[in-house]
Amino acid sequence: MKARSQQRSSAFDMFFRREFCRVTAVLISLCIVPVLQAADLHVQRSPRGVTVQRGDDVIAVEVVGANLALVHLEPGGQTTPRTLVIDPSLQFNGALPVIKRTGKDRFVLSGKGIDVDVDVEHEARITACDHAGHCLHVDDLFSALKRLELLIGRDQEEPLYGMRGLELADHGEGLTRKQGATIAAGVQGDGGAPFFFTHHYGVLVDSSGGAFEVCDHCVRFKGSSRRDVEFYVAFGSPTTVMSTLLKLTGLPPMPPKWTLGFLNSQWGTTEPELLQIVSSYRQKQIPLDAFILDFDWKAWGEDHYGEWRWNSTSGEGNVAPDKFPDGASGVLGARLAQQGVKLAGILKPRILVLTADSSDKKTEASAYADAHHLWYPDEAPQKDYVTNRWARNLDFNLPETRTWIWEHLKPAFLAGMAGWWNDEADPAPSTQLSNFQFMNMARMLYDGQRSVADQRVWSLNRNYYLGANRYGYALWSGDIDTGFPSMAYQRRRMLAAMDLGASHWSMDTGGFHGHPSPENYARWMEFAAWVPIDRVHGDFGEKRQPWTYGPVAEAAATKAIRTRYALLPYLYSLERIDHLTGVGIVRPMFWVFPDDSDAAGLDTEWMFGDALLVSPIVAPGATSQHVYLPEGVWYDFSSGRRFDGKRWYDLPVDSKTWSDVPVFVRAGSILASQDPQQFVGQQPVSKVMLDVFPNDRLSEFSYYDDDGVSYRYETGEYFEQKISARQSGPRIELHIAKSTGSLQPALKQYIVRVHVRATTVLLHGRPISTLSEGGASGDAISWSEGKDKYGDVTEIHVPAGKQLDLSLR
Repeated sequence: MKARSQQRSSAFDMFFRREFCRVTAVLISLCIVPVLQAADLHVQRSPRGVTVQRGDDVIAVEVVGANLALVHLEPGGQTTPRTLVIDPSLQFNGALPVIKRTGKDRFVLSGKGIDVDVDVEHEARITACDHAGHCLHVDDLFSALKRLELLIGRDQEEPLYGMRGLELADHGEGLTRKQGATIAAGVQGDGGAPFFFTHHYGVLVDSSGGAFEVCDHCVRFKGSSRRDVEFYVAFGSPTTVMSTLLKLTGLPPMPPKWTLGFLNSQWGTTEPELLQIVSSYRQKQIPLDAFILDFDWKAWGEDHYGEWRWNSTSGEGNVAPDKFPDGASGVLGARLAQQGVKLAGILKPRILVLTADSSDKKTEASAYADAHHLWYPDEAPQKDYVTNRWARNLDFNLPETRTWIWEHLKPAFLAGMAGWWNDEADPAPSTQLSNFQFMNMARMLYDGQRSVADQRVWSLNRNYYLGANRYGYALWSGDIDTGFPSMAYQRRRMLAAMDLGASHWSMDTGGFHGHPSPENYARWMEFAAWVPIDRVHGDFGEKRQPWTYGPVAEAAATKAIRTRYALLPYLYSLERIDHLTGVGIVRPMFWVFPDDSDAAGLDTEWMFGDALLVSPIVAPGATSQHVYLPEGVWYDFSSGRRFDGKRWYDLPVDSKTWSDVPVFVRAGSILASQDPQQFVGQQPVSKVMLDVFPNDRLSEFSYYDDDGVSYRYETGEYFEQKISARQSGPRIELHIAKSTGSLQPALKQYIVRVHVRATTVLLHGRPISTLSEGGASGDAISWSEGKDKYGDVTEIHVPAGKQLDLSLR
């Protein structure tokens, strides 16, 4: 009886929500949007939906995915090309929706998780709902078509997310967008995405620019860059909606594995100093994977193409002191590669207009840009702050610009430049064109490098617009100040960037402007170990090596870096998820716990994948940290101490050694790690540790690896193996699926540490002894029980790659 009552209640609730939605739709159409007079409407069914025509105007409504609808408003029946927001290779496959006629001119299009009611009788009103009764609606689409404006009604006052990131200065904005936002890439670490989403649905408009405005029970979009407005509606949890929308815009390729290590940027260095810094990292056993060079690497302002080539003796007309004599020849790159260090270099969107020895003679590059009309439009030359000479920005929206610049950058790439850093393409006027300037710089590098080598492309950029991810794109938060307030603000800025789909985020750890205190540096380094890209940088002459800040800060920073390197199998496996779904390493709390009001409103902590919760210390002299743990059981990552969730805690922290950062492991998780190395790929990884924290929630993890360098994973050259566990009373079932992919990795063994005490371990239903079984050492299976920082643990050694079913009792 109770179950039937709950079913009736659920059905009534769904009916009430749908009817409320439709009543609200009528009210909005009466009060806000004038209802047009009836006219002759022609309706035609298509495989995925219906097309409604009045005169020459056309409205197409389709269900194009299990939880996704597409609406296209076509004035005069005319269409325009999609913007760079949408993946050029986008295609809609999969099951066709069920299309039912429910009235004279009324249709319902149904997918697996969405129903779209197309009410032609009421001037083409659409109402989209999921199967739980969450709805949104757009009334009088023909009027919207004329106004180039959408009025999206919603039946629930849910928080709105997305739209815009956060600017360099703190204006007190959190993660929600209660007032809407102007959609623009902006400047200095900002970002824009022409979508909003809630805890249950999201809307994406294909537009460069525009604005969302919030009104009573509705969201208005105006300012579309396309006359034929095209928008998408997706339903699901926050992660489902984000994944659905990001698949429309293009998923990120796998990054070079080295970009998950520690990266040292610096402005103001030379080849001898660079080599000495790298040597110090190796002597001190502080892991390092790349050194990123600022202006110094280029022959900036020298001869005709100095902005794009090494500052070395190999360049003609090089009149300045040679900072990197072995750069252009590739000798420096090769020497650093032997020590496991990659090189990346900065790029600017501008070139100098005049030669150094004349006030009226144009550089060869400038003359070429003149002749081929490659300058950024409607922008006057400005004084370059490095040379105090006139310079102009190039228009990277033009294919010829991108091709031309890559041809001049290619020698630097062939000489060892493994990554790129695009800077200062954001001050251009805030126009629809400027939203894509950084994206097109990255596109230039991505298309150019892939045309000459099977080496993964990676670029770091100072703003973001939706769609950039598909070009190996990373974002950093701009030229921030040093100090604790600036550091604290980076938490919110990162999470706001995640809400735009900018999953590869970075910051100038330590701050760009100023010199951090040792404590500020140490705490910032601990923070940076738990963001997508771990990187330091500073203003000219600033050093950000750990030993610069004294022994206490050095010890804390080194510990944080080594912890990150130990977790590389976990991080890289999360990158695989990002590549497949668009959901990256860092997840705002409301993505994972949308129904927990305490968790959903947090912008001071985040989930690092599914398994870890991070709450960095961002205040000077802190002796405690206020942390919220959502429902469930959690374990302190450092001490192993157990905590019950759905509670706030004031946790003691060390104000003297700065050696701790609150990180917690979620019960029901699987965490992969390895023995730390000094750089990615220093040694083949033959064993991986899998820490299993079982409970009645299904624990799932897919260990993933590939060569970390090439794109051969696109044709199946990878290794992937799914591991799952679940506890039922005293029994734990552990399933290791057969591996997939054609790669034969160095990995031979998993050391599975299940954090319970077992008296019996069964393999495929047969008890195994604590001694090795299975014959050859590579296939041997053994187990033992003991204790570690988390308490009781059962350790099982199993061969990697094979399908295994284990039971612990």
